[in-house]
Amino acid sequence: MLDFERYNDELMGFVLACLFCEAISKAEFQIWCAQSTTLENAPYFLYDLMEFDGEIFKIYQIIGSVPYWEHSDDEEYALYGIAVRRGMKPYDMPLSVDETLEKLDAAPTVEQEFRQAFGFIEL
Repeated sequence: MLDFERYNDELMGFVLACLFCEAISKAEFQIWCAQSTTLENAPYFLYDLMEFDGEIFKIYQIIGSVPYWEHSDDEEYALYGIAVRRGMKPYDMPLSVDETLEKLDAAPTVEQEFRQAFGFIEL
């Protein structure tokens, strides 16, 4: 389980994976960054990311590294399932809509972590 009380690379990696899989929008990412400035060990770059509106691959330039979320392919596919459930249409999904929803059902911890990270988003 991810630690949601303090900032760490794995939490940031999870949030970025959600952004790249289109489970969250850029605006929701900015809200998460704003809320996360209160986390223990919150880095200063979160303030820059609160206003970030560029191409998402450029986020790493602001962070200065590539945070990593330890996960399986199925857990990443579950993030696409969250995007689909939210009515998003990810650009380059590696699986069909039904398959992503199956992966989400098979990975309840991913949905739980999503709910913890993004309490302001309804699923």
